[in-house]
Amino acid sequence: MITDVLYLNNIKVATPAEDGISIGRYKIRSENFWRTSAGKAVGTIKYMKYKLEITWNLLSAAEIKQIDDIVSDKSNPFVAVKFRNLDGSLKSIMCYFGGSVMPMYRYKKGKPEVSGYKISAIEQ
Repeated sequence: MITDVLYLNNIKVATPAEDGISIGRYKIRSENFWRTSAGKAVGTIKYMKYKLEITWNLLSAAEIKQIDDIVSDKSNPFVAVKFRNLDGSLKSIMCYFGGSVMPMYRYKKGKPEVSGYKISAIEQ
């Protein structure tokens, strides 16, 4: 199993769940993109951008804090994200992050354990 999977600002973070990275490719259309009166779409695509949905299994509080500190830094809203692409190579993109979800798996000695921590990275 490859564990060299994900870096945030060149810091290797915990390996996501086995099926924990979803790669989306989105089209940014040009200003001339519209529909004719007959409903036909016309125009061009300017860019293709990535969106990553990243999920981890059980993480420690320290691992969550490490990730959250990077993706929630108000003074640095854009983060270098390096991930394994479809061909297995490491791909680097600059991203901003949407919200995060931290499902409480259970409480152990009064402290929550999180399983299924999820973040969304959107290419700049």
